[in-house]
Amino acid sequence: MQVPTYIKNENQENYHEELNQDIQDNLSNNGFVIPALTTAQIINSSAFMPDGTFWYCTDHSPPVYVGLISGSLVQFSTTSFP
Repeated sequence: MQVPTYIKNENQENYHEELNQDIQDNLSNNGFVIPALTTAQIINSSAFMPDGTFWYCTDHSPPVYVGLISGSLVQFSTTSFP
């Protein structure tokens, strides 16, 4: 989720509106957006993320969900829904 940066000055008058809109668009009762990254981006960022983090890997064929479990990246198997 892209959270707007808060910088204390007169140009940040819409910060809370931007933050609320971003939260509503990406994290709501209607679901949430999983970060879509390439394999290289996932590998690079996984070193700094806690267990339980997951991503949507866009350059895998077909695209897959990847998660961090016990410090290791794992690929989730999927089936058609419903």
